[in-house]
Amino acid sequence: MASKKNNREIPTEIANATGLDSITELINNKRKLFWLNTTTGFTRGFFGVLGAAFAVVLIGFLVAQLGWLPVIGEFLQNLGAAI
Repeated sequence: MASKKNNREIPTEIANATGLDSITELINNKRKLFWLNTTTGFTRGFFGVLGAAFAVVLIGFLVAQLGWLPVIGEFLQNLGAAI
């Protein structure tokens, strides 16, 4: 006769196969969850600011290159004088 598995073993196997075991480990380990969230938040914030700075520099560069256009050049000169 083939051996039967306990009902408790099947959900554990399903959890391991689907990756839910790592989630339950995080839920049970508050310190690990705290550090994961802290490093994730810091990384997202840092690279968000870095990306925004890059976008501002790129837009500034493009506007400076378009300064030779008559309409945009006049506008930028007036803007520069106002600042």
